[in-house]
Amino acid sequence: MEKVIKLEVSARRKKVLLLNDLIPAVILFFTGATSAAAGGFTLLAATNILSGGLLVTFGVREWRSLGRESGGKIQWYDLVSGVVMGIDAASMYKPWKGFQPADLYAILALFLMLKGFGVIRVPEPFRGLTISEAGFGLRTGPFSRSSFTWEDVEGISREGHHLLVRTKTGVSNISLRRISSPREVEEALVTSFEARKNQLTA
Repeated sequence: MEKVIKLEVSARRKKVLLLNDLIPAVILFFTGATSAAAGGFTLLAATNILSGGLLVTFGVREWRSLGRESGGKIQWYDLVSGVVMGIDAASMYKPWKGFQPADLYAILALFLMLKGFGVIRVPEPFRGLTISEAGFGLRTGPFSRSSFTWEDVEGISREGHHLLVRTKTGVSNISLRRISSPREVEEALVTSFEARKNQLTA
């Protein structure tokens, strides 16, 4: 019988991803502020300051709420990103032209706002531990997947944020930094491994 344990992204990983989103917002804000200081308060400078300031403000708010449950609530950072993208689209739009980059910005703005309100839900990459009679598979990210058969496994342990799986051919060191429950993974695997050993020796 197969058992699947879904794993959540760690708060640390979420902060890294959010920080990657915040860096362009900070650059956008300071670009606008620098332009305003050097050449006057133009529409472009005002747009950059407003856009960057909004994203940084709500990005900090999102950062503070990462440790709390947010299911079913408005995703403010996505919503504000959509509003900012809409402002950019409006400032770029030239009504006398046909299809233009501003149209793509407007489509993306609508998508982000609908995502922020929860109308559109983008499925997250599956992260989970799958345990079966034959072995187990562990996926900690879109491109991080490991699988083993019980016949090959000789021992399972954990050192900090790393799972060590000792097999007949060596030791596999699997990072668990991206997930929030490394202890749950260790306990489930050790329990299953011990149960498998007891079956073979019974």
